[in-house]
Amino acid sequence: YERALVDVYRNSEAELTLADFKISNIGLFDIWGGPVAFLAGAEWRKEKFKDDRDPRLDGTIQFVDWQGDTFPFVSDVVNSSPTLDSSGSRKVTSLYTEFIFPLHATFDLQAAVRYEHFSDVGNTTVPKVAFGWRPTDWFMLRGSWSEAFRAPNLVTINEEIVARSNTNKDWVCQYVTDVTGDPDDALDSNCEYSWQRRAFGSKELKPEKSDNTSIGVVLTPVENLTMTLDFWKIKKKDTIGLFGQDNMSLLDLLVRVENGVNNCESFEGLDTLERQEVDEDAIPAFLEAGLCPAGEAEFGNDKYDNLDTREVKGWDLGIFYDLPTDIGDWQFTFQGSFYTKYEQTPGDLASLIQDAQNAGTIPANYEIVGLGDLLTRDGNQEEKMNVRLRWDKNQWGASVAWFYLGDFYQSSLTLDDGTRYKIPSHSYMNASVDYDFDIGRSNTRLRFGINNLTDNRAPLADRY
Repeated sequence: YERALVDVYRNSEAELTLADFKISNIGLFDIWGGPVAFLAGAEWRKEKFKDDRDPRLDGTIQFVDWQGDTFPFVSDVVNSSPTLDSSGSRKVTSLYTEFIFPLHATFDLQAAVRYEHFSDVGNTTVPKVAFGWRPTDWFMLRGSWSEAFRAPNLVTINEEIVARSNTNKDWVCQYVTDVTGDPDDALDSNCEYSWQRRAFGSKELKPEKSDNTSIGVVLTPVENLTMTLDFWKIKKKDTIGLFGQDNMSLLDLLVRVENGVNNCESFEGLDTLERQEVDEDAIPAFLEAGLCPAGEAEFGNDKYDNLDTREVKGWDLGIFYDLPTDIGDWQFTFQGSFYTKYEQTPGDLASLIQDAQNAGTIPANYEIVGLGDLLTRDGNQEEKMNVRLRWDKNQWGASVAWFYLGDFYQSSLTLDDGTRYKIPSHSYMNASVDYDFDIGRSNTRLRFGINNLTDNRAPLADRY
């Protein structure tokens, strides 16, 4: 085995330098409802990362077969994808302030704003407004509206090349097969095969931005019992991601359908998708389908980009109850999140495909990945819940917790009859016992716990 085995490494480093300054005053000045609280601050930070891959993975030592042939970008280690070394850094300056205005004895208003300047992706400013109204001791109405942002991380900006070979549908091949029936099996393919995706970082990325709204109530009908119910909506724009091989193949099909059989000698299709030489036996089938002949996909260049708009809606429920007794203090907690909407609308490139499908230019049943209704799809469950019961007495404590995840389906798989491959719901329990004591001036806790107490195996899933 010594001739077949080799050690490889990946050395990754991250560094953060931070300095911040804050001032606050809970009574900056008085208004009719009471004193106004104030907070302001500034922060400066420098972020750096470095990812050093083994020479057999980063292209320094290239793979050479027994005939002396090399290949454009593959690793020298079996079943390990090639990845170039990468590094990057940036500086961020933040300014923020917040006020709380007691407009009435029962009504508070919060207003805040934050500004951040990134040395690599520009500036962003986001505000927030929130209120709380408590007309009685047992009832409070609360709500908020805010904008938020998520800056692209250093990897998506500075990554050189990350190549991965995936099995994907070639929609150009599928289109020719569907139109002609491919009676002579000229394409010699089921139109789903492995080809390489090459992902690149982008310095043109800008932060994702979202609008967030929520409205809810807090009820305390009896002592030690609190119940919360909140309805919320999040709309995120400029979601950062990769266009994807399936969508790239669809866009290549659109480019080819629009070109038809014009100038086939010089026509190359989508410029980000590289194809092999066309098989001579497949040329008649392509021409019959009205397309310039094309070989199998070899690799696609996919750059991180600000893509689609995502909208998520739902509601949260919480129940919290504390019960002190002679045998100890008990704490009961229920928390649940329930999603009612999870949709993604297309950005510029995906819109081209969707518009073409709506116009009948390309078949409507060719799926655009990552768009439309994503609720209960690929790990996006409708329900997530947990229940906890905690007991404490003197130095001793114990807890038991139950967790639940709702079902979903996987778009990558179907059953033999064409129905969706459904991953059933899953629940499990954790339990623990702990003991607190002092060692010198330090408080110490010993805890013994068992996760998945009933040994309930998770359902089998393909990717998520």
